[in-house]
Amino acid sequence: MKRKILMAGALAIIVSSAFNPVLVFGSELGNANPVEESTETTDSSTEESTDTSDTTEESNPGETGTTDSSTEPSVSAEPTPPVETPAPVPDTPAQPAAPAPAQPAAPAPVSPAPNYTGAGVDPILNLPSPINVNRDETTESFVRRIGEKARRIGQEFELYASVMIAQAILETGSGGSQLSQEPYFNLFGIKGDYEGQSVTFPTYEDDGSGNWYQINSTFKQYPGYTESFEDYAKLLKEGTEWNPTIYEGTWKEHAVSYQEAAKALTGVYATDTQYDQKLIAFIEEYELTEYDKAEPSAAASGIIITDNHPDSDFKDYAGESYSGAEYYAAGNCTQYVYNRIIQLDGYVDVNMGNGMDWGATGKARGYEVSHEPKAGTALCFQPGVAGADSTYGHVAFVEHVYEDGSILISEMNVAGLGMVSFRLLDKNTADIMTYITPK
Repeated sequence: MKRKILMAGALAIIVSSAFNPVLVFGSELGNANPVEESTETTDSSTEESTDTSDTTEESNPGETGTTDSSTEPSVSAEPTPPVETPAPVPDTPAQPAAPAPAQPAAPAPVSPAPNYTGAGVDPILNLPSPINVNRDETTESFVRRIGEKARRIGQEFELYASVMIAQAILETGSGGSQLSQEPYFNLFGIKGDYEGQSVTFPTYEDDGSGNWYQINSTFKQYPGYTESFEDYAKLLKEGTEWNPTIYEGTWKEHAVSYQEAAKALTGVYATDTQYDQKLIAFIEEYELTEYDKAEPSAAASGIIITDNHPDSDFKDYAGESYSGAEYYAAGNCTQYVYNRIIQLDGYVDVNMGNGMDWGATGKARGYEVSHEPKAGTALCFQPGVAGADSTYGHVAFVEHVYEDGSILISEMNVAGLGMVSFRLLDKNTADIMTYITPK
């Protein structure tokens, strides 16, 4: 079987860190200007990353199939020292950067990264080494970003979401590959086109004798991660033209556990003899079986990490960033509420201030502002109230008002930067909040 290595993207070096849930949250714009200021600067955190080779292999043009070595977090014999993340610095509104062009490179072993160790074959003993996953925040964040999408698709197609998430981690290097990122969103290296959309990257193939040569390969381009999961799930359920049941071992009706489903992929989807061990190691370390449940579990704080909720009065959050969002801190509550309102055909200014400022700013600018909960409004938290940041406050979006006066809200940067989550606020808490109706 030919091995292909996708040279277009690169893996993000993954920074090892313990997972610390965000208990206090808010939206920091980088200043605390009075509401009468017409312009504000944005405080955006930069993420430092280093990329390595991105590899994807398939057995048949136009289909995903057997992969010889996945686009995965790389192998290391010893842990790499953690990379220091720079502190947030005030900056002007961020401008989207153009994706770097893919640069072809000679095939080579992937560089060490502190994600898991011991994968592969011991060069001295010539025996498989045990898999040891090292938990890190980069992968945690990636799981939170795609987990609920995988849950929904897994329930719909009767597949193990945990296995699909683990595959996405391996195939993309926890979202570090260029192919997996915007605007391509291809989590599984599937070739062909999706509704006429595709992207071409240079890849290398092995002719079976260790001789490498370069070709251009066309991969599917998706509108978002949801479509990538759906398309992959259809592949697992419908198989290929030459074998419709090739992946039936991954179906819940045939695999009684995620371990069996992972084993069914080894030697079929991937020729890596340790593929199932790697998947299982990630599933167990990151507790991905949580996503095999029909519904998300609420945290002790009542937070439900998801980008949709059945009680919402509105269509699901699209995940899009609209014009003007760049004036708010990326991944923070203010940017999310701005995008949510614009998505639902409302209007709100691009310089409403920090989360705590929205009520006062709205009143000064002629918005309808009240203390009466109403679905479709922005909800302004003062500093320290209901977990809001003690300096900047917080802002959320009201998805539904219940008969008992409690409310369902959606928000960002409560579970983590850029993460959407839902929670319920009781009537007493809801009554002390300020609500701003979009224009």
